[in-house]
Amino acid sequence: MLKFFSRLGPYLRLYVPRFIRATAASLLYAGSVAALALLVKPIMDGLFIAHDRSELVRLPFMIIGLYFLQSLGRYVQTVDLAFIGEDVVRRIRDRLLGHILTLEYGFFGGFRGGELISRITNDISRIRGAVSQHLSVMVRESMAIVAYVGVAIYRSPILAFYGLVVAPLAAWPLAYFAQRVKKYAHRSQEKDSDITSRLSEIFNNMELIKAHHSEVFELGRFEKDNLEFRRVNMKGIRAQEMASPVMEFVGSFGVALVIWFGGLLIIDGTMSAGEFASFAVALFMLYTPLKRISKIYSQMFEAVAASERIWTMLDREPTVLGGADMLEEPIQEIAFEDVYLNYGEIAALRGVSLRARRGEMVALVGDSGGGKSSLVNLIPRLWDPVSGRVTVDGTDLRDLDLPELRRRIGIVTQRVYVFNESVACNVAYGLEIDRDLVETSLRRAGAWEFVCELEEGIDSVLDEFGANLSGGQRQRLAIARALYRQPDILVFDEATSALDNRSEAAIQKALEDVTEHCITFVIAHRLSTVEMADKVLVMQEGRVVAEGTCAELMERSEIYQRLAAGELPDAYQ
Repeated sequence: MLKFFSRLGPYLRLYVPRFIRATAASLLYAGSVAALALLVKPIMDGLFIAHDRSELVRLPFMIIGLYFLQSLGRYVQTVDLAFIGEDVVRRIRDRLLGHILTLEYGFFGGFRGGELISRITNDISRIRGAVSQHLSVMVRESMAIVAYVGVAIYRSPILAFYGLVVAPLAAWPLAYFAQRVKKYAHRSQEKDSDITSRLSEIFNNMELIKAHHSEVFELGRFEKDNLEFRRVNMKGIRAQEMASPVMEFVGSFGVALVIWFGGLLIIDGTMSAGEFASFAVALFMLYTPLKRISKIYSQMFEAVAASERIWTMLDREPTVLGGADMLEEPIQEIAFEDVYLNYGEIAALRGVSLRARRGEMVALVGDSGGGKSSLVNLIPRLWDPVSGRVTVDGTDLRDLDLPELRRRIGIVTQRVYVFNESVACNVAYGLEIDRDLVETSLRRAGAWEFVCELEEGIDSVLDEFGANLSGGQRQRLAIARALYRQPDILVFDEATSALDNRSEAAIQKALEDVTEHCITFVIAHRLSTVEMADKVLVMQEGRVVAEGTCAELMERSEIYQRLAAGELPDAYQ
């Protein structure tokens, strides 16, 4: 628990003025409840026993005033601490997503998308409950406990000893059940991630589910995860709800001792009925905040378990870091120097070397798994080579400022990403919108014609994943996005695979103009695209097995001849 609050310390220090006001409000609340307990003596002795009429004038107004102060203190303290908690959670959520976005591309392969979403939403929501709600209650009730204990000791130190001697006995079961709650909270959060991941898979693959009529199958898998989630949650609830009954049972021994010994004092005449009533009210009211704190203490361990998952993520350092060098001029040359790349134990690239200059187009062909995509993924540093290096104009990519490098690169992949934003926002993604440049990019990508047919043109909002566009339209939009960046290096990873022959011909014509001003890499699946390239690399098992122009390879490379005979087909799409 201390570690939990120590990690929150840097955030909480930003709210010192609100903490001071919340503390003052808590003291006002505690003082009011203590005064109400003290009023029991004059009510009993002065009003009910002595029949003092003057108390009828004084006591009602005092009670109203004290309840007003108590309510005011409670309101101010709750609102201030709730604001602190909500704002701390906002900052942690922003920081967590910001940190995750800085991690290397390979990191995301080790997590399901739903699991990361769960960390940012569900786990942080558990922390939210702790710092915006539970913390407020714990501070307020702790102040109340101090006030009630003070009243009890003031009225009778001996009775206070008998009434409070059992309190330490309740600490052990409270700690025991809190640890069990933490254990089940960890498991619950894992199951929550499973459910989020399952839902993400279902909604992202609805076309496949409908086409295969697998709704019942998917529902069955979800019901299994959901049932396991309920089972784990019930174990946590049972452990959490045991704390209050145990405290009440242990506390009953203290109450019994107080009644027995207090009765003796009253019978002996050493204590008035009003004093005993005042003490009893303070003692009995003391158990209410104790029970609340015991329940919240268990719930806090759910937040502790969630925070451990969050701190683990925040403590992870990115392995792909940028350098300090900036690119002052357009990139003239990129070179791969004896590059090796592994995915875990699997070798993806083995000793690849090549150079490409501004104005050149390099086509990569080969069988599936040959290393074509792995090679181009080194350019924006989605991965770093385990051996060798990649340079631009003689500077190692690892020495360059990473955002600056990636701003110089335009990438179009076979998998197209379309956001639930306007056409203009999709084309200018991540950059300021220049409407003239958006139009120019759409025209060069062969997308202007269909965009003009949309109701609001470039201001038309596209459906999520581009559901209201055809596959070819989505791909042309992705090409326009890459061209909008006016890149020095342009990468087409099977980017025209979803286009018909007419559309592809238009893109190829546009590429002729584009490639004059940048370095272009094309992973090709059609011979017509390869014929445009200044250099063709044939890749197999992570190696370049042949290199040359299309005509040269047709003469001397059997592998290329085989691929070309099949129109560079499905084998490596």
